[in-house]
Amino acid sequence: METILPGLRGMLNWHPAFVHFPIAFWLGALLFEALSVARGNDEWHRTALRLLWLGTLAGLATVYTGLEAEAAVPEAGDAWEIAQTHKRLMLLVTSAAVGLSLWAAIAREKLAGKFRWAFLFGLAVLAVLLTLGADRGAQLVYQYGTAVDWSKAVPQR
Repeated sequence: METILPGLRGMLNWHPAFVHFPIAFWLGALLFEALSVARGNDEWHRTALRLLWLGTLAGLATVYTGLEAEAAVPEAGDAWEIAQTHKRLMLLVTSAAVGLSLWAAIAREKLAGKFRWAFLFGLAVLAVLLTLGADRGAQLVYQYGTAVDWSKAVPQR
């Protein structure tokens, strides 16, 4: 397995393997719901719902792995503050996704007309918060090098 996927062996935690799934699913849900509202297409709305639900399941796994990965961030300095902002934003995003998912499951028949616009607005707010939270996660990795084992890093030539 190490010869096929050597990057997995170098990972300090599983969080990076999960983070992209909720991002893609939730942004896809927003796209399909926007198309659904614009075109009045119920099939695209159902696709948006499925993507929201898949993203929410993936988001719960991502939160779990993120809380486990928090140990890799030194508990002092700028990186710790950014990690806490990232954590708060992503817990808020995941909670909002759970709320939207529950609303969509309970009010399936009522998600029409003005409610469809409210649902689209909820997905748009989710996307904005997701973008802010994901940016802080990227900052942790690319600016501060968290979750990177610098003792094993290969210098650039």
